[in-house]
Formats: sequence, C-alpha cells, structure tokens
Amino acid sequence: MNLYDKDDGFRCFRIDEANALLAKIITITERTMISLNQIREKRQGEGLAVEDEVDEETAEILQQWSAEMVRLGVYPKGFFTVDFKSYIPDTLLCWTYGEQEITHIHKIYENFKDRVAIKDKHFLGFQDSLN
Repeated sequence: MNLYDKDDGFRCFRIDEANALLAKIITITERTMISLNQIREKRQGEGLAVEDEVDEETAEILQQWSAEMVRLGVYPKGFFTVDFKSYIPDTLLCWTYGEQEITHIHKIYENFKDRVAIKDKHFLGFQDSLN
C-alpha cells in the first residue's frame, strides 16, 4: 500500500473544496512561521547561529504544523507545502506557501519539482459529471 491508496483515511478534494480550505491552511502556516521567526530571533539574541541543528522547540513547532495539516485531511509535504488527494486517479493537487489558490498538480509518484500548472480548472471538476 502506498501513501495515497484509497483506504488511507484521507478524503478526496475537488479543486473548489481544496481552495476553500486554503484560508485555514494559510492561517496555520503563517502562525507557525511567526513562531519559528521568534525562535530564530531569540537564538540570534543569544549569539547562537541560526544554522545550528534544529532544536527541540523548532522540531515541536514543525511537528505541530504537520499534525494540523493531517487533521485537516491533507498530506504535509516538507514544510509549508501540502498535497490534496484528488478524484483524478494518481493525481494530487499541490499547494505551497505564498500561493493564494491551488495552481498545480502532480502524480503520486512525483514530487514538488515535478508539479505542473493546472491549465483548465473546469476539467478538474469532471468527476461531478460521472455516474
């Protein structure tokens, strides 16, 4: 079984449903980034190099972000990138921080660098017309 099998517990999203959830994802992501920046400023104030190993506090914040994404029903992929399972076989809707809507997709066996721009958002709703 791979990560994206039908019975993995994650729901499928239409593009409009994924875009509707983005406001919450962006809010959580921005809150997480503020927390990480506070840690970085604290470390710099203490004379510690920002590039030092990720400390427990940073790791905890990143794990919390990832867990919140899973609770929302999306796959956390690295930090501040998520994939939504779609109704299109073997295809994921892909979002990364800085984007205001879902604009890319990729196959389940591909990763972020392989994603392609969505050319026709109406095509992604084709499953609604299937019996």
